[in-house]
Amino acid sequence: MKPQEMLERGRFLGEEFILWLWMRGLTQGGESGDPEDRSACFVDDSVQLVNERGDVKELALRKGNPAESREAFEALSRGMRPSRAKLRLLAGDLEWTFTLHAESLLAAGMKLPPSSSKDPAGRAADRLFLLEEGLVHLEKRFQAFLRERTGDAEALQDRLQDWLRAGLEDFLPSEAPWEG
Repeated sequence: MKPQEMLERGRFLGEEFILWLWMRGLTQGGESGDPEDRSACFVDDSVQLVNERGDVKELALRKGNPAESREAFEALSRGMRPSRAKLRLLAGDLEWTFTLHAESLLAAGMKLPPSSSKDPAGRAADRLFLLEEGLVHLEKRFQAFLRERTGDAEALQDRLQDWLRAGLEDFLPSEAPWEG
């Protein structure tokens, strides 16, 4: 099997991981599920959704708060899946932002917390440490996701569907605009 075919076959796992991060960010304060990990992770200001069926193949939501938008929940309810999302990871007073790609689980364009060192060698060491620290927080989340997914996949699917339904209900008007 060619590498691209392998990526395509495993893409669903990355899509589900982004959905799981998205749900946890909105419902559980972005916690990782590890009691020793005090970090939080949220979908930030950019989400890209894709669908092989239908007229719209790709939808990019940017600026503002797309993770909580009506457009995002409607797209998810119509079968669109996240192909990438900009994430914000917080741990104490440290903050990382990066784009997570579903097909490869690649964390691209990671913006690291500032270095406190003044000399170039110290800054390089700080940056390497901070890069590793951010990826460790992401890996803890991925491990928690895999435990949940392999433990009871149906329960996870039910939780994701309930979250999606609840998100859609937040946008339902109590009365039609012409009835007001």
